[in-house]
Amino acid sequence: MERISRTTWLKTAALVVAFASLTINFGLIDLIDGFTGYVDHARNQILDVGWGAVFGVILPLGLLTQLRRPERRVAGIQQTAVVALALALAGAAGQKWWYLALAGGVAGVSAVLLALHPARQTFLARERRLEPMMLALAAVAAFPSLIYAWRMASAQRRDLPPADAVSNGLHHWTVMAALAFLVLLLVLLAAARTSGWRIPAISASIAAGAWAISCLLAPTSAAASEGHAWAWAALVWAVVTLAATARPRTRDQTVTPEVQLQAA
Repeated sequence: MERISRTTWLKTAALVVAFASLTINFGLIDLIDGFTGYVDHARNQILDVGWGAVFGVILPLGLLTQLRRPERRVAGIQQTAVVALALALAGAAGQKWWYLALAGGVAGVSAVLLALHPARQTFLARERRLEPMMLALAAVAAFPSLIYAWRMASAQRRDLPPADAVSNGLHHWTVMAALAFLVLLLVLLAAARTSGWRIPAISASIAAGAWAISCLLAPTSAAASEGHAWAWAALVWAVVTLAATARPRTRDQTVTPEVQLQAA
Protein backbone atom coordinates (compact mmCIF):
# COMPACT_ATOMS: atom_id res chain seq x y z
CA MET A 1 0.00 0.00 0.00
CA GLU A 2 2.87 2.37 0.83
CA ARG A 3 4.42 1.80 -2.59
CA ILE A 4 1.11 2.43 -4.33
CA SER A 5 0.74 5.63 -2.34
CA ARG A 6 4.22 6.83 -3.33
CA THR A 7 3.45 6.39 -7.03
CA THR A 8 0.14 8.19 -6.61
CA TRP A 9 1.88 11.10 -4.91
CA LEU A 10 4.46 11.12 -7.71
CA LYS A 11 1.79 11.42 -10.38
CA THR A 12 -0.13 14.06 -8.43
CA ALA A 13 2.95 16.20 -7.83
CA ALA A 14 4.09 15.87 -11.44
CA LEU A 15 0.68 16.92 -12.71
CA VAL A 16 0.45 19.93 -10.38
CA VAL A 17 3.92 21.22 -11.27
CA ALA A 18 3.36 20.68 -14.99
CA PHE A 19 0.07 22.59 -14.79
CA ALA A 20 1.78 25.43 -12.90
CA SER A 21 4.57 25.62 -15.47
CA LEU A 22 2.05 25.82 -18.30
CA THR A 23 -0.22 28.38 -16.63
CA ILE A 24 1.03 30.64 -13.85
CA ASN A 25 4.56 30.47 -15.23
CA PHE A 26 3.23 31.42 -18.70
CA GLY A 27 4.71 28.41 -20.48
CA LEU A 28 1.73 27.82 -22.72
CA ILE A 29 0.69 31.43 -23.37
CA ASP A 30 4.23 32.52 -24.25
CA LEU A 31 4.62 29.55 -26.57
CA ILE A 32 1.38 30.43 -28.37
CA ASP A 33 2.16 34.14 -28.43
CA GLY A 34 5.55 33.43 -29.94
CA PHE A 35 3.83 32.03 -33.01
CA THR A 36 0.77 34.27 -33.16
CA GLY A 37 2.05 37.56 -31.70
CA TYR A 38 -1.45 38.15 -30.35
CA VAL A 39 -0.58 39.34 -26.82
CA ASP A 40 2.37 41.67 -27.45
CA HIS A 41 1.66 42.41 -31.13
CA ALA A 42 4.58 40.27 -32.34
CA ARG A 43 7.21 42.43 -30.65
CA ASN A 44 9.12 39.58 -29.00
CA GLN A 45 8.13 36.45 -30.91
CA ILE A 46 11.37 34.48 -30.65
CA LEU A 47 12.00 35.47 -27.04
CA ASP A 48 8.49 34.38 -26.14
CA VAL A 49 8.92 31.04 -27.90
CA GLY A 50 12.13 30.50 -25.95
CA TRP A 51 10.32 30.85 -22.64
CA GLY A 52 7.47 28.72 -23.95
CA ALA A 53 9.82 26.00 -25.19
CA VAL A 54 11.38 25.63 -21.75
CA PHE A 55 8.30 26.01 -19.55
CA GLY A 56 5.60 25.01 -22.02
CA VAL A 57 7.34 22.02 -23.61
CA ILE A 58 10.51 20.67 -21.99
CA LEU A 59 9.67 20.94 -18.29
CA PRO A 60 6.00 19.88 -18.44
CA LEU A 61 6.66 17.12 -20.97
CA GLY A 62 9.18 15.46 -18.69
CA LEU A 63 6.70 15.69 -15.83
CA LEU A 64 3.64 14.50 -17.71
CA THR A 65 5.40 11.36 -18.91
CA GLN A 66 5.32 10.22 -15.28
CA LEU A 67 1.55 9.85 -15.35
CA ARG A 68 1.75 6.47 -17.09
CA ARG A 69 4.20 3.68 -16.26
CA PRO A 70 6.74 5.98 -14.56
CA GLU A 71 8.97 2.99 -13.78
CA ARG A 72 9.81 2.91 -17.50
CA ARG A 73 10.36 6.66 -17.81
CA VAL A 74 12.93 7.78 -15.26
CA ALA A 75 14.41 9.94 -18.05
CA GLY A 76 11.49 12.32 -17.47
CA ILE A 77 12.77 12.99 -13.94
CA GLN A 78 16.31 13.29 -15.27
CA GLN A 79 15.00 15.84 -17.77
CA THR A 80 13.59 17.93 -14.92
CA ALA A 81 17.01 17.91 -13.26
CA VAL A 82 18.63 18.93 -16.55
CA VAL A 83 16.23 21.90 -16.78
CA ALA A 84 17.44 23.02 -13.35
CA LEU A 85 21.07 22.68 -14.45
CA ALA A 86 20.51 24.65 -17.66
CA LEU A 87 18.71 27.46 -15.83
CA ALA A 88 21.55 27.68 -13.32
CA LEU A 89 24.20 27.78 -16.06
CA ALA A 90 22.28 30.43 -18.00
CA GLY A 91 21.64 32.50 -14.88
CA ALA A 92 25.32 32.47 -13.96
CA ALA A 93 26.42 33.26 -17.52
CA GLY A 94 23.91 36.10 -17.83
CA GLN A 95 24.52 37.32 -14.27
CA LYS A 96 20.82 37.14 -13.49
CA TRP A 97 20.79 35.59 -10.06
CA TRP A 98 17.03 35.17 -9.76
CA TYR A 99 17.41 32.45 -12.37
CA LEU A 100 19.50 30.58 -9.82
CA ALA A 101 16.55 30.73 -7.43
CA LEU A 102 14.30 29.39 -10.18
CA ALA A 103 16.83 26.65 -10.89
CA GLY A 104 16.86 25.78 -7.20
CA GLY A 105 13.08 25.47 -7.20
CA VAL A 106 13.10 23.15 -10.20
CA ALA A 107 15.91 21.12 -8.63
CA GLY A 108 13.84 20.80 -5.46
CA VAL A 109 10.89 19.53 -7.48
CA SER A 110 13.16 17.03 -9.20
CA ALA A 111 14.47 15.79 -5.86
CA VAL A 112 10.97 15.30 -4.45
CA LEU A 113 9.79 13.45 -7.55
CA LEU A 114 12.88 11.27 -7.50
CA ALA A 115 12.25 10.35 -3.87
CA LEU A 116 8.74 9.24 -4.83
CA HIS A 117 9.75 7.47 -8.02
CA PRO A 118 9.43 3.66 -8.21
CA ALA A 119 12.63 3.42 -10.29
CA ARG A 120 14.67 5.97 -8.34
CA GLN A 121 17.56 3.48 -7.99
CA THR A 122 18.02 3.68 -11.78
CA PHE A 123 18.37 7.47 -11.84
CA LEU A 124 22.11 7.27 -12.48
CA ALA A 125 22.02 4.01 -14.42
CA ARG A 126 22.53 3.80 -18.17
CA GLU A 127 23.16 1.26 -20.87
CA ARG A 128 26.76 0.18 -21.36
CA ARG A 129 26.56 1.13 -25.02
CA LEU A 130 25.77 4.75 -25.85
CA GLU A 131 23.35 5.62 -28.63
CA PRO A 132 25.60 6.58 -31.59
CA MET A 133 22.96 8.53 -33.51
CA MET A 134 22.20 10.74 -30.50
CA LEU A 135 25.91 11.30 -29.94
CA ALA A 136 26.30 12.36 -33.56
CA LEU A 137 23.35 14.75 -33.30
CA ALA A 138 24.80 16.19 -30.09
CA ALA A 139 28.14 16.73 -31.83
CA VAL A 140 26.41 18.58 -34.66
CA ALA A 141 24.48 20.78 -32.22
CA ALA A 142 27.29 21.43 -29.74
CA PHE A 143 29.11 24.36 -31.33
CA PRO A 144 26.04 26.30 -32.54
CA SER A 145 24.25 25.74 -29.22
CA LEU A 146 27.15 26.95 -27.10
CA ILE A 147 27.76 29.98 -29.31
CA TYR A 148 24.08 30.89 -29.21
CA ALA A 149 23.98 30.46 -25.43
CA TRP A 150 26.96 32.77 -25.08
CA ARG A 151 25.38 35.40 -27.33
CA MET A 152 22.12 35.32 -25.40
CA ALA A 153 23.91 35.51 -22.05
CA SER A 154 25.96 38.43 -23.36
CA ALA A 155 22.77 40.23 -24.40
CA GLN A 156 21.42 39.68 -20.89
CA ARG A 157 24.56 41.01 -19.22
CA ARG A 158 24.31 44.15 -21.34
CA ASP A 159 20.56 44.46 -20.71
CA LEU A 160 19.83 44.81 -24.41
CA PRO A 161 16.29 45.61 -25.53
CA PRO A 162 13.48 44.67 -25.70
CA ALA A 163 12.87 45.53 -22.07
CA ASP A 164 9.36 44.08 -22.01
CA ALA A 165 10.29 40.46 -22.84
CA VAL A 166 9.68 39.40 -19.25
CA SER A 167 7.73 36.64 -17.52
CA ASN A 168 7.28 36.64 -13.74
CA GLY A 169 10.01 39.27 -13.46
CA LEU A 170 12.58 37.24 -15.42
CA HIS A 171 13.89 38.54 -18.74
CA HIS A 172 13.85 36.12 -21.63
CA TRP A 173 17.43 36.65 -22.82
CA THR A 174 18.59 34.29 -20.09
CA VAL A 175 16.01 31.63 -20.88
CA MET A 176 17.21 31.65 -24.49
CA ALA A 177 20.66 30.70 -23.21
CA ALA A 178 19.05 28.00 -21.08
CA LEU A 179 17.19 26.70 -24.13
CA ALA A 180 20.43 26.38 -26.07
CA PHE A 181 22.04 24.48 -23.19
CA LEU A 182 18.97 22.27 -22.90
CA VAL A 183 18.89 21.21 -26.53
CA LEU A 184 22.46 19.97 -26.23
CA LEU A 185 22.16 18.44 -22.76
CA LEU A 186 18.93 16.62 -23.53
CA VAL A 187 20.37 14.93 -26.61
CA LEU A 188 23.37 13.88 -24.54
CA LEU A 189 20.98 12.49 -21.94
CA ALA A 190 19.18 10.56 -24.67
CA ALA A 191 22.54 9.19 -25.83
CA ALA A 192 23.03 7.63 -22.39
CA ARG A 193 19.95 5.48 -23.09
CA THR A 194 18.47 5.61 -19.63
CA SER A 195 14.97 4.22 -19.19
CA GLY A 196 12.68 6.39 -21.30
CA TRP A 197 15.55 7.96 -23.25
CA ARG A 198 13.24 9.03 -26.07
CA ILE A 199 11.62 11.63 -23.79
CA PRO A 200 14.62 14.03 -23.77
CA ALA A 201 15.28 13.39 -27.46
CA ILE A 202 11.72 14.28 -28.42
CA SER A 203 11.74 17.29 -26.10
CA ALA A 204 14.95 18.61 -27.63
CA SER A 205 13.64 18.18 -31.16
CA ILE A 206 10.34 19.94 -30.41
CA ALA A 207 12.07 22.82 -28.63
CA ALA A 208 14.64 23.30 -31.39
CA GLY A 209 11.91 23.08 -34.01
CA ALA A 210 9.79 25.66 -32.19
CA TRP A 211 12.73 28.08 -32.06
CA ALA A 212 13.44 27.52 -35.75
CA ILE A 213 9.85 28.10 -36.82
CA SER A 214 9.61 31.27 -34.73
CA CYS A 215 12.76 32.58 -36.42
CA LEU A 216 11.30 31.83 -39.85
CA LEU A 217 8.07 33.64 -38.96
CA ALA A 218 9.90 36.68 -37.57
CA PRO A 219 12.11 39.20 -39.39
CA THR A 220 15.78 38.29 -39.51
CA SER A 221 16.49 41.36 -37.36
CA ALA A 222 14.22 40.16 -34.54
CA ALA A 223 15.71 39.81 -31.06
CA ALA A 224 17.22 36.34 -30.47
CA SER A 225 17.12 35.46 -34.19
CA GLU A 226 20.17 34.04 -35.93
CA GLY A 227 18.67 34.49 -39.38
CA HIS A 228 16.64 32.24 -41.62
CA ALA A 229 19.56 30.09 -42.78
CA TRP A 230 20.36 28.97 -39.24
CA ALA A 231 16.65 28.55 -38.58
CA TRP A 232 16.35 26.14 -41.49
CA ALA A 233 19.43 24.26 -40.29
CA ALA A 234 17.93 23.95 -36.80
CA LEU A 235 14.64 22.78 -38.24
CA VAL A 236 16.36 20.05 -40.27
CA TRP A 237 18.28 18.99 -37.16
CA ALA A 238 15.04 18.84 -35.18
CA VAL A 239 13.33 16.70 -37.82
CA VAL A 240 16.29 14.30 -38.02
CA THR A 241 16.40 14.02 -34.23
CA LEU A 242 12.69 13.32 -34.05
CA ALA A 243 12.97 10.71 -36.79
CA ALA A 244 15.90 9.06 -35.02
CA THR A 245 13.78 8.49 -31.91
CA ALA A 246 11.20 6.61 -33.96
CA ARG A 247 13.64 3.97 -35.16
CA PRO A 248 13.07 0.63 -33.39
CA ARG A 249 15.80 -0.47 -30.99
CA THR A 250 16.42 -4.07 -30.02
CA ARG A 251 18.48 -3.27 -26.94
CA ASP A 252 16.36 -0.73 -25.12
CA GLN A 253 16.82 -0.82 -21.38
CA THR A 254 14.52 -3.28 -19.63
CA VAL A 255 12.80 -2.82 -16.30
CA THR A 256 13.70 -5.22 -13.52
CA PRO A 257 10.99 -7.24 -11.75
CA GLU A 258 11.78 -5.37 -8.52
CA VAL A 259 10.99 -2.03 -10.14
CA GLN A 260 7.82 -3.43 -11.70
CA LEU A 261 6.70 -4.64 -8.27
CA GLN A 262 7.31 -1.21 -6.73
CA ALA A 263 5.18 0.42 -9.42
CA ALA A 264 2.37 -2.12 -9.12
